[in-house]
Amino acid sequence: MDRRGRELFEVGQSGTNRRQAHDALLLSRAHAPAPPDERPRLTAKEPYQVDADLEAAPGPQAAPRTPRLARLLLAALGIGLALGAVEEAARHAGHAPKLERLARLMGFGIDQVALVGHRYAYDRDVFDALDLANVRTFAALDTAAVKARIERLSWIDTAELTRVFPGRLDIRVTERKPYAVWSRADRVYLIDRTGRVLAAVNGTALPDLPRVSGEGAASEAAGFLATLARYPEIAARFVEAERVSDRRWRLKLANKATIELPADDEVAALEELTRDGALMQRVAAGSATLDFRGPGRAAVRSEPEAAVAVSASASTPGS
Repeated sequence: MDRRGRELFEVGQSGTNRRQAHDALLLSRAHAPAPPDERPRLTAKEPYQVDADLEAAPGPQAAPRTPRLARLLLAALGIGLALGAVEEAARHAGHAPKLERLARLMGFGIDQVALVGHRYAYDRDVFDALDLANVRTFAALDTAAVKARIERLSWIDTAELTRVFPGRLDIRVTERKPYAVWSRADRVYLIDRTGRVLAAVNGTALPDLPRVSGEGAASEAAGFLATLARYPEIAARFVEAERVSDRRWRLKLANKATIELPADDEVAALEELTRDGALMQRVAAGSATLDFRGPGRAAVRSEPEAAVAVSASASTPGS
């Protein structure tokens, strides 16, 4: 093979072979220079010929180095954890004020708290859960415990805590949504979809929300109201759903009609009611009770107000 053929063959070698050849060339130049007649001679570039001296020749693979910022963050975290442990010990020993001053000088003090995302929850309740009277530095802040305490507040669904360097703590909360009004004994409460009590309210407050009553009604309300929504003929007249003995529902409609649903299969009763035209006419007339608790039958009885109205109408001349 002539010189030109060898050069083209060398150019086609892998990058690893070229680096090894280059490293050998560097070592030979540094320690034992080759005789002048054996040194490689650079000639005019042939097509696709690569000058090995221009290639970057990486040496042995170095161990990955941790970026400076990451090292600083790890160091700050380590200092914070150590300072928290020391602060706890110092608090029991009566040296907490001095250690808190040191923590503030080191950038671990809580100097400002920003609370966003709330409309109904009270600021003071969230700050009480934060316990700023006893927690003045990030080193002493137990984020998980504070988050749990905030989320135990009646209106709070979730809480997120974020430190903004150097001394600010951001708290972002999301609140629960009112779903229904629940009457229990002589008290009235606002509840969310899960049945969690959000606040005590006036009995006439929030008229657009559905109303439930009775023991156990709060936790069962969402499921029952979702079922009732599938029967718009009944849902359109709905006023209140009463939980009876924490076993079954009694529906109260706007025209003073009442529907007694069974404990075991309320869906079957609603299906039977809406399929039967005569029963639906009785519901539309109002002032009657339709009782579906009996097996395989529905009992209909008029309310006392209906009986009084009928008697008065019968005694009127020309009626």
